[in-house]
Amino acid sequence: MDRRFWVPDGRRAGFEAVFKLEGPWTSLLLGAEGYLFTEVWCEVPETRQYRVKDSWTGHRDFERFRDRMQVEFEKFEEWIRGEGLIAREQFLGAYYEKSGGGSGRRFGFGLRDKDLRCRTR
Repeated sequence: MDRRFWVPDGRRAGFEAVFKLEGPWTSLLLGAEGYLFTEVWCEVPETRQYRVKDSWTGHRDFERFRDRMQVEFEKFEEWIRGEGLIAREQFLGAYYEKSGGGSGRRFGFGLRDKDLRCRTR
């Protein structure tokens, strides 16, 4: 799943805490079969625009997670909106990406070593 978020001024630290490796979002996903990792990075510091990509071993694993955890997912969404951590969210897609060897596939996409902090230059 690939999403873009715009974070309100003054809420960067809170947003980053939620989506960091040990944060609530990753904790929600860790128990799901087929979950691989989440990547978060700042795309445009000036507008506090972030990208969040979740990777799965396959589409069926993602769908099972979505079916089983729908209530928890909705509570999470309500919570981050209620805390004022996102100004806007854009769903970019859910798609397959070939893995390095060319024969395997994974659901989602990402580069794990992006800089999370949204800094202006």
